[in-house]
Amino acid sequence: MKCTIEDHNGRLRLRWLYQGKRYTMGCGVPDNATGRAVAKQKAAQIELDIQAGYFDPSLLKYKPRTLGKNATEMSCTELFERFTEAMKEEKALCRGSLERYRGCLSHVRRSLDIPAARVTSTKAGNFTSLLLESVCNRTAKEYLWMLKSCWDWAKGKYHLAAESNPWSDQIAKIKPQPQQKTKPFTVVEVRAILAGFKSDRHYKHYHDVVHFLFGVGCRPGEAFGLRWRHIADTFETCWIGESVSRGVRKCTKTGKARTILLSGSVQEMLRSRFLAASPKPDDLVFPAPKGGSINDRLFNRRAWRSVLERCNIEYRKPYSTRHTAISHALANGAHHVQVAEQTGHDARVLYQSYASVIEQKSVFVEF
Repeated sequence: MKCTIEDHNGRLRLRWLYQGKRYTMGCGVPDNATGRAVAKQKAAQIELDIQAGYFDPSLLKYKPRTLGKNATEMSCTELFERFTEAMKEEKALCRGSLERYRGCLSHVRRSLDIPAARVTSTKAGNFTSLLLESVCNRTAKEYLWMLKSCWDWAKGKYHLAAESNPWSDQIAKIKPQPQQKTKPFTVVEVRAILAGFKSDRHYKHYHDVVHFLFGVGCRPGEAFGLRWRHIADTFETCWIGESVSRGVRKCTKTGKARTILLSGSVQEMLRSRFLAASPKPDDLVFPAPKGGSINDRLFNRRAWRSVLERCNIEYRKPYSTRHTAISHALANGAHHVQVAEQTGHDARVLYQSYASVIEQKSVFVEF
């Protein structure tokens, strides 16, 4: 397909037809001998790409590379910053997610502050090696997924190749590190922790929420976000469909809601709290000491750690209350499908994760 050179108000431009569509592109040069040489070079490149099947319909490949506000080329740092802002608006990222994006950005700024279009598979591999020296495999993989998504988002812009992504091959190279499973708290330890909170003059305020976590097996953020309108009038069930993390209310981790059947002791605890507070439907069931939702970081760092140390119990994260509740329910004979429904787990994943605590019995009937 012939690409023609035209004069347009003293400036040169190219015109050509590709797959039935007419294209026009300015060359950014005046109509003189030097400009004509540049235009011929551009025209030859376009004609060759069309013949070879590498034509770029966005035309960025053929345009002059510019920097600034309307940049057609930018650094990896600038590109990832724009990507983060776009995701912030598009996905309404919570504070925790934004922190992870900023964590990735800090590594990009430190080790990959080059034009994004110059990132090859080799340079992406070098960056991955540096990344693995400072973060664990899981975090590195998460950051690489972000970078791959960033390049996919910017494909066809900023002179990034539309047909390839330098980060695609890097993700598969990172293998998950074997991790020792968290030990559930024993029955004795659970009772000691509850007693520890109840008797602690600084942190006794948290006794009931810890009781709820051990008794229900929900995620801490789900308990911290629970409102009284989520509790049945009979106190026999509660609806879990929201979560609070870093002060931000959102849906549950899986995006699915569930209704939990509450044990007698949890029912009684909730009934006592309700009668004592006479709350409104939108009030939090377990507010922070000074109101508002419980800050998960402060709770872990101050209250949780302090009580475990005072009880001489090996530290495990508050999330381990969920692991503990599930482990003991299964060990007590509960069916894994029922436990999965109540805790918001995938039944297959739960069975694989907790198979060791499920008592294996013969399924055959004795005649």
